[in-house]
Amino acid sequence: MLYDAEAQAFDTLLVFRVDRLSRKVRELAQMVDELTKYGVTLKSITEPFDTADAAGKMMLQMLGVFAEFEHATIVERTKVGMEKKAKSGRWVGGYVPYGYQLDPEKGLIINEEEALIVKKMFKMYAFGKEGAFTIGNNLNDSGHRKRSGKKSDKRVVLHILKNPLYVGKLRWREVIYEGNHNPIISEVLFDKVKEVLDDRNEDLKGRQWHNGDERLLTGIMKCARCKSHMFGGGGYKNGEHVPYYVCSKRFNQHECEQDYVRAELLETAVTEDIKMMFRDEQFMARIWEEANRRLGEEKPDVDKEIKELEARLVKTRARIERYLDAFEKGTMKPELCNEKLEDLNARIKELEAEKRELEARRERLELPALDKEMLSALVDNFEEVMAEGTNPQKKHLLRRLVKKVLVHDRRTIEVWYGLPNRRGFEDWNKWLPERNDQHDGFHVFSFSRR
Repeated sequence: MLYDAEAQAFDTLLVFRVDRLSRKVRELAQMVDELTKYGVTLKSITEPFDTADAAGKMMLQMLGVFAEFEHATIVERTKVGMEKKAKSGRWVGGYVPYGYQLDPEKGLIINEEEALIVKKMFKMYAFGKEGAFTIGNNLNDSGHRKRSGKKSDKRVVLHILKNPLYVGKLRWREVIYEGNHNPIISEVLFDKVKEVLDDRNEDLKGRQWHNGDERLLTGIMKCARCKSHMFGGGGYKNGEHVPYYVCSKRFNQHECEQDYVRAELLETAVTEDIKMMFRDEQFMARIWEEANRRLGEEKPDVDKEIKELEARLVKTRARIERYLDAFEKGTMKPELCNEKLEDLNARIKELEAEKRELEARRERLELPALDKEMLSALVDNFEEVMAEGTNPQKKHLLRRLVKKVLVHDRRTIEVWYGLPNRRGFEDWNKWLPERNDQHDGFHVFSFSRR
């Protein structure tokens, strides 16, 4: 909506009620400011206000306060009601767990067909010592599917195995209550599964997955085979932690054969590629030229806005002069004159502040001349952040420069940069540490993306 308003796609925004637009006063005020800046008027079908004048804006703010209060009240009452239902053992609501179905009068009742599958999961895990991956695969091979028709995976199985609902209890906001529904499994079996889960967690300490946010390319990295996202993981080899990227579909469902990719080698290759871009004077000169061209296209619009503001300032000051003349001639009361002057002076301050912002923006539209010293500073700043910055800082910086990473296999990675193309293909094996394992190198494709 705000994007269309900026593009002058409409001049009036019509809502049924203000709270349909937003129930937060601050958010509502920010949106109205944006709309006003673009010359758009906000009107409500059922409420008597018009943001084109001061009284309408005041009414809008009051309605926004009431809407926010009403929303907070509804949320508070809903939480209290749901907590009361949980304490009494009744189903709170939401997605009905696998193995049960919802009866309007009795609440949760057992779905016998699904309950057999749930019992099988618990017994396979507790006594068969089969893992969540294996259980999911066995169920899929037997033709059992989730209610959505999709295959089960490790997360679905673990969610069921850890849910106390299946022993006749309810979990609401991390608190366990006794439920009114019938259990599917015994507490003895549930406790046995919990014991196995705890033991396996202890055994897997050395192979736990690390937080994906620690890896710098998560969020923009995809598997070229199945189009799934790849995330950061890690394991230990000879007592040393080895970080890598893994296809989410391979990890969760075992349905993709994508290779694991060594994280530090790929991140090093991409980082070195960016450094070379900054060191390439001809390449950076082309970028600078393109940036100046695009910024130059914005200048006429900014100049036009500044001229319009200056014209509105002239008109506002002329109105002040007319009110003063009327006051001196005795045709306007002092109280009314003071009121009008206060409003107009406030408006002048707003227009002047807006003009200063536009002038600052116009200055930013002119890039300084590019020289070796500036390029050297760019490289130094980039290297400093990549060497000493926090992981979120490094990740944010790379996201500004790298738009997409596609993994074809362990040796072939396709990287899309947010810069004009410097060259079509680069063998990054020369940038990587020498290793005996030849499969850890990468071919990195560098394509343009505007």
